[in-house]
Amino acid sequence: MNPNHTPPEDTATAGTAALTASAREALVTACAAQGFDPRGARLLHRNHHWVLRLPSASPGGPVIAKVHHSSAARAAVTRQVLTAQWLHEGGILTARPAGTRFPVLAAGHLVTFTHDLGDGGRISSEELAPLLARLHALPVPGHLDLPRLDPATSLLTRIERLPDHVLGPADRHWLTGHARALGDLFTGTNWPGRPVVLHGDLATQNTLRSKAGPALIDLEYVSIGPAHYDLAFPAWTRDGFGGDPENYRQFCAAYGTDVTTVDGGEPYARVLAPLRAAVGVVIALEAAVRAPDWADEAAHRLACARGQGGPRFAYPWHWSSAIGYTKPPATSVA
Repeated sequence: MNPNHTPPEDTATAGTAALTASAREALVTACAAQGFDPRGARLLHRNHHWVLRLPSASPGGPVIAKVHHSSAARAAVTRQVLTAQWLHEGGILTARPAGTRFPVLAAGHLVTFTHDLGDGGRISSEELAPLLARLHALPVPGHLDLPRLDPATSLLTRIERLPDHVLGPADRHWLTGHARALGDLFTGTNWPGRPVVLHGDLATQNTLRSKAGPALIDLEYVSIGPAHYDLAFPAWTRDGFGGDPENYRQFCAAYGTDVTTVDGGEPYARVLAPLRAAVGVVIALEAAVRAPDWADEAAHRLACARGQGGPRFAYPWHWSSAIGYTKPPATSVA
């Protein structure tokens, strides 16, 4: 995958998003509870949550801290921790939980810790495909109580939270109706194959090349559903962001399926690609709330989504994901 063509969950606000007072207090308190040293913490990215590297966390090495949004539910955050353990036991490399008590509730935030996999960069298409195939081949675990994939509900919640200054009434009305219609289409589609465990958010920044090998990170959207949903992410990197078609061909060859041709390509064209487009629109609008430089990109994405399928909006769309990016500064918590 080409990191220059990924959705901007991390790059949209890097360097401009600071820890709130409550998030800072939560980090310090949770570190004390786990015996970690928070000094020198560096903000890696922020969307709904804050993710920080703690370089001096323990004698065993750096640790990654995630300060979850105050609205995050304990059951959902706990499930992420248990899912990471299950994946590790199943041979899927991911960031293993660190510490002895998790999640920690402090200052109104849940805080979790994982071992640091390093800064090895994003994995390639050929590396992602077998990793994803192994994930999809795992038996669905009953003990984790993973949710059934429901892409429209979370999208509608995010649309509702967007302020009026980034999403006007007419566009809000269209986007809300569009998301609901896509949810109905997704639910009504007879997806081939058995339901599998999905990563659910396979943007390139949620993969990592560690010293131990290719890894999947950020397990917030792990769920049960058709494998095609995960497979649409690399396809959309090509179609929405103008990624190298050869990278996508390599992914399909390594995984063994091209989601854009399944059942004549209709499920991808009618359901999956519009879902990816709608999510990409919302991501850019959320970014524009915190970084006004994203306003033009958000407007462009919205126009593309509204014209999807028309002759003026043939793929690739060449969306951008690197607007206004600056490296996050170190975040002092001493």
